[in-house]
Amino acid sequence: MRLVWQSAALVLLLASTWVIVDVSLRGASTPVVSAGRTGFTVLGLIALTRWSTRRTTPTAQKHSTETASSHYRWWQVAVLALTGVTAYTVLSTVAIDLAGPALPALALSLTPAVVLCAEAIMTRRRPRTRTIAGTAAAVAGAVLYALPRLAGQPGHDTALGTVTAAAAMLSMAFYGIYFERVNRGYRGPMAPRILPIFAVGTAPLAAWSLAVGGAVRPTTIGMLALLGIAIYVPAYLLQHRILLVAGPSYAALLGLAVPPLVGVTSALLHLAGAPAAEQLTAMALTLAGMALVIRGKLANPETATRDRADNAQVR
Repeated sequence: MRLVWQSAALVLLLASTWVIVDVSLRGASTPVVSAGRTGFTVLGLIALTRWSTRRTTPTAQKHSTETASSHYRWWQVAVLALTGVTAYTVLSTVAIDLAGPALPALALSLTPAVVLCAEAIMTRRRPRTRTIAGTAAAVAGAVLYALPRLAGQPGHDTALGTVTAAAAMLSMAFYGIYFERVNRGYRGPMAPRILPIFAVGTAPLAAWSLAVGGAVRPTTIGMLALLGIAIYVPAYLLQHRILLVAGPSYAALLGLAVPPLVGVTSALLHLAGAPAAEQLTAMALTLAGMALVIRGKLANPETATRDRADNAQVR
């Protein structure tokens, strides 16, 4: 059941970032928001890393060293930082600028299916029928939810926007798979494992922000600090822990619940109109598919073993 609570907490945290950005950072440039929130995330991870290093017991340190390399190779950090932080942020931002926000959301909704197929090819093992059916239903619901928004928010270059959105999706899909492979078996504190990735990935975003320029209000800095430290840090810690416990395809699947939750929350806060009937049906389909996959994960002995090992280690 720990996996269920972690999954729910991750979805809520990710959804809250969308709402906070929409409400509090209007008028701030996208490069500033991207670099600022990631920069503050790095500061939060540094503080957590120092704290976890002091409180980690010798037994836990020995276990984490035995189950995974204590240090990344430089090129592993570079690949992870490029795909999971820099490339994904820049590509998704450019895609939104070129084609509007709906098309990138549609492309990203395909991530769980892409990751599931990639995992099956790499492991040469067919996923369980329940997992295939649940993923297909959840992705179909996400696509149906995004489709009505395509007509109302066109961009000035849909073709190039489509290519860029697909590249952003593939970049994030690769990151999830590669992070799990590099860190397979690791059960120690998560902050030290993701700190170098986000530190290196933030540097190009900071350069992008400086190149764009523009004044930054103190309130914007305060909201970016709140986003980076109070929301993104726990969200990324949960996301990467789930990657190792339940696998990349499961972690990618959780992202499908975020847009519907944001849509409902925005409607309740009077920030947007209420979802249409067909979108409500799409939400139900997505949730039903996710529930099917989650039940399968909970019944999987391998996942249960990882979850118990996760409980026994220092986070």
